[in-house]
Amino acid sequence: MKQRGYLFLLRASVLVMLLALLPSPMQAQLTGKSFVRIGVVLPLKEKTARGAKMVEFYQGLLLAVDSMRHEGVSAEITALHSGTTAADMDRLLMDHSLNGCDVVFGPLDAAQLPALADYCDLRGIRLVVPFTTEDTQLHGHPYYYMASAPRSILQREAVWYVQSQFPDANIIAIGTEDPNDEGRQFIELVKDAVASHGTFVRQLPASADDMAFEAAINPNRQNLLLLDGSSLKALNITLPRLMDYRREHPDVRLSLFGYPVWQTYAHQHLSELYAMDTYIYTPFYRNPLSPRSNDFDLLFTRWFQRPMQNTFPRYGLLGFDLGYYFLRGLSIFGDSLEQRHERVPSNPYQSSFWFQRENENDGFVNTFVELIHYTTYQSIDLLSRSR
Repeated sequence: MKQRGYLFLLRASVLVMLLALLPSPMQAQLTGKSFVRIGVVLPLKEKTARGAKMVEFYQGLLLAVDSMRHEGVSAEITALHSGTTAADMDRLLMDHSLNGCDVVFGPLDAAQLPALADYCDLRGIRLVVPFTTEDTQLHGHPYYYMASAPRSILQREAVWYVQSQFPDANIIAIGTEDPNDEGRQFIELVKDAVASHGTFVRQLPASADDMAFEAAINPNRQNLLLLDGSSLKALNITLPRLMDYRREHPDVRLSLFGYPVWQTYAHQHLSELYAMDTYIYTPFYRNPLSPRSNDFDLLFTRWFQRPMQNTFPRYGLLGFDLGYYFLRGLSIFGDSLEQRHERVPSNPYQSSFWFQRENENDGFVNTFVELIHYTTYQSIDLLSRSR
């Protein structure tokens, strides 16, 4: 069933349509839009945990619309309950409710993507997919934006950081008792990258004795440690052994390089992450100590009478960051957004966007990845490559 406007989530009398304000002098000089039509196609009525996340994403999008209203840009939203199947999507698209939209956000289920992507392509509508990471869907869909990069792209960017931040490091792959595909694939990518420069990655099991550790670790160089598993179990098994070596050899330069999911475990192992001079590659990060983040949390709670869920990522922030990026981009560049997307100014709370397309007729994928650095001084730094 279709729901127009802002659904039942907010007071319809206030938010059915945001009124347009006069454009600023800067906007008047550009070919941007002061009024944007937005479509949302997500399982908003689904009474499950993932349905609640979709509602929260949508609520974050509403806050982005309200923020842009203060910048002179108004919006009309058509919000549709997507269902879950390809047949559900076919039925939804039959009444053409999304016609005239400048941008559509959704869907969640990969089975629904082909029909919605074709529909948007035929009408020149930008389709922003926040969650699905199947890069094959990009092919032949020039208006498609993948906001969450597939693992292959994330790891490609992470390898770039390894090479640029640790060009002379002694790299050691630590074998855990809980390896997984994510860890094994990343280590293989690093091996291939450094082999092209005539270096190699040493192998060392976490259970190795002191003599094996001494043989693998170079006391005269920085030692970069990679785990072959990204799970909490892999961390729990490996960190105690690494911490023992750290205490026994305080002058040896050790750094641990890890995975996006480690943000989920950071509160359990914060002291160890600091002590091990840990770097985590990730496409998103919310600074819990930032006053700006806390202000957004309070605003969200005030609007929707409940706080955001404590998830990684936070879906309300993802909805805001994505909504603001595209609303801001369309307000400045209008239908020239595809040619100027790299110039969209934004100040995200959690997710940054650097969209790139591999081929002219394919869609865009967000290739932004940054490093979270847990320093030995017990501070957190963010490192990102200049674009």
